[in-house]
Amino acid sequence: GLFSILRSSITTVTRDDRLQLLLVAFCFGAFFEGAAGFGTPVAVTGALLMGLGFPPLAASGLALIANTAPVAFGALGTPIIALASVTELDLRSLSAMVGRQLPFFSVLVPFWLVAAYAGFRRTLAIWPAILVAGVSFAVPQYLVSNYHGPWLVDVVAAVASMGALTLFLKFWRVPDEGG
Repeated sequence: GLFSILRSSITTVTRDDRLQLLLVAFCFGAFFEGAAGFGTPVAVTGALLMGLGFPPLAASGLALIANTAPVAFGALGTPIIALASVTELDLRSLSAMVGRQLPFFSVLVPFWLVAAYAGFRRTLAIWPAILVAGVSFAVPQYLVSNYHGPWLVDVVAAVASMGALTLFLKFWRVPDEGG
């Protein structure tokens, strides 16, 4: 079925559960947040994580943590658009201001996500991949929110992050954990 196709696609990129978590919950979840929002990313990525073997409660909680970075620009910018309409503040100014603050969190959230799942030591072992995922999300998030508007921020940032992390994993190998 669909889950076996997705599982085989993800496991061809990496068999490491921490990196699968980054790809599915953070990168792919951000794409769903940007495109649909309203709980869709947590439901979909939670189910995908369970299909990859994550325990149900952990999958749900981790999907929620991962959704922290993209939620402000979710559902094609709906939160920012709604804020602009109720405050009568300029939409592009709001988008830019949020887009100047959120990238710092977008770099931190992937570290928090992996640490919540794997602990501090196992997180440090893959810090280069986590940094690639976070920075490759944060930079487009900043650029699109500041120079385009709130509509495609998460979609563009998520695609950039998925692409950058997948490309990075083609060349970088997870260090042996030993023990």
